[in-house]
Amino acid sequence: MVNRRNIEQYNVDSTRILKTSYCSPNIGNADFERLAVDDFNFCQSIQQEELKLLESWVVDNSLDKLKFARQKTSYCYFSAAATLFSPELCDARMSWAKNGILTTVVDDFFDVGGSVEELLNLIQLVEEWDLNEESECCSEHVRIIYSALHYTICEIAESALKWQARDVTTHLIEIWLELLNSMLREAEWVRNSYVPKLDEYMANGFISFALGPIVLPTIYLVGLELSENVVQNGELRSLFKLMSTCGRLLNDIQSFKRESKEGKLNAVSLHMIHTDAATEEDAIREIKCTINLKRRELLQLVLQEDSVVPRACKDLFWKMCRVLHQFYTKDDGFTSEDMFVAVKDILYKPIT
Repeated sequence: MVNRRNIEQYNVDSTRILKTSYCSPNIGNADFERLAVDDFNFCQSIQQEELKLLESWVVDNSLDKLKFARQKTSYCYFSAAATLFSPELCDARMSWAKNGILTTVVDDFFDVGGSVEELLNLIQLVEEWDLNEESECCSEHVRIIYSALHYTICEIAESALKWQARDVTTHLIEIWLELLNSMLREAEWVRNSYVPKLDEYMANGFISFALGPIVLPTIYLVGLELSENVVQNGELRSLFKLMSTCGRLLNDIQSFKRESKEGKLNAVSLHMIHTDAATEEDAIREIKCTINLKRRELLQLVLQEDSVVPRACKDLFWKMCRVLHQFYTKDDGFTSEDMFVAVKDILYKPIT
């Protein structure tokens, strides 16, 4: 988005202030603009082809048959393309986008689409992994979701093998299991009318916000070989937690009114229940302070030198944090008119 805006606002007649002996006021400006436009449109053409593949993947895995699930393929791919725009990062973009679609489907399944039996069945299938889905799935919905998860995790692990020279399937499964169990816990809270403490909610909520399967597998696909020590290092967990906490709180601010009408609790309502924040405005003001604090802590970690986690991997967490702020600036990113325009500009509208 920044690249497009810079190109569109580029002034070919601008004069650069340089030493007189080297001054070329605007020679080459038109060439720079043309090269930038060509590069943007070339990258966009690649992204359009990838989006077509992604849409075919949704149909091939029958995800379009899950009527309870939001169909947000373009939005999920947009966040990948906006974050990982270099042409050579195709595997990373597709992993990011596919897991974004799957987390949306699973979130809707745990929220409205699945029974308790189905939720437990799905978790059991992922825990035991290589089961016969035809005989072990208790419903067609579970079969579709588990099949898509299984296929996609194996596909990403195969892509990662090229960079990592080791099998990361177990780690990818663990990432998904952590998410599924956190979503189950929230579903149980709703079913039992349980009101968690704010700390308890956030300890689970940063995981259930579902950025784990989107961002964490991508670190294997950005061109760096990562040892098991790097992947299991606490620094990576801190990056994930800070990024996800920002996302959870940004989302909760924008979804508070809708979720209150649905009888659901989130960080805003729990602030009002458990703290001195007597009003919605007080709670939101406190939460925004927390977001700013966590965002600064995340940036400090990203910029910290001599880290265990390579900078290219750390940048993924910061870039996702920026995407989240874009999505939730005014309202829910999936329904925002501004986001609709942004998706159109980045994925569909070439610069002329």
